[in-house]
Amino acid sequence: MRLKTILFDFDGTIADTLPASFAAFKYVFKKYDDKEMSDEEIVRLFGPIEDELLRKHLKNKNKLEQAIEDYYDHYEKGHDGEFEGLENIQQMLDQFKEMDLNLGIVTGKSRRALTFSLEALGIYDYFDVTIAGDDVKNPKPDKEGVEKCMKLLQNKASEVLFVGDSESDMAAGASAGVPIVAAQWFSTVQTSDFKTMPDFLFTSIPEFCQFVEENRMTKREKKVL
Repeated sequence: MRLKTILFDFDGTIADTLPASFAAFKYVFKKYDDKEMSDEEIVRLFGPIEDELLRKHLKNKNKLEQAIEDYYDHYEKGHDGEFEGLENIQQMLDQFKEMDLNLGIVTGKSRRALTFSLEALGIYDYFDVTIAGDDVKNPKPDKEGVEKCMKLLQNKASEVLFVGDSESDMAAGASAGVPIVAAQWFSTVQTSDFKTMPDFLFTSIPEFCQFVEENRMTKREKKVL
């Protein structure tokens, strides 16, 4: 494997934003449906973007548009505190850019939520391509988002690594034929027991960086291509 590109999931992989998302969904379901939701129940609803998830599952349809706005408002407020491991993530992205790697994101989040998070956390400019849930017809576990990134970056599957923390990430990467990495370096993860077994699993960002260093395509190799 000689890597040219690393594609990442976002929530739970690049940023520990799952707690902010969980809190926002819990707030909306409690306010509009008077329903208490657990983290596990919310994860089971994941797939469509936030707007569509609420359109599908919120019972109080009369207040749907306000509920969606309340979700985003609450989610954005969840960025006011410190984020676990953000400094390590920034160092990792700096290191990968110094290696001349392409970086991308494939997420089920809406473009609105993804853009806000990337800008709020100061990591927007690291990524060469981002595919949000709005950008595909078939969200993860479908391979569409991964393949869109590969096409935009003109990569072969053997040159790409897809990194995520959920079963849908593993399934999407495997379906696209790229090596898959389970990222378990945050305290909150979507999946800890995978049906689609990852090719690699890392609980430490420095260990993952060392792995990438050992498997990246050098500038000389790129020139030969």
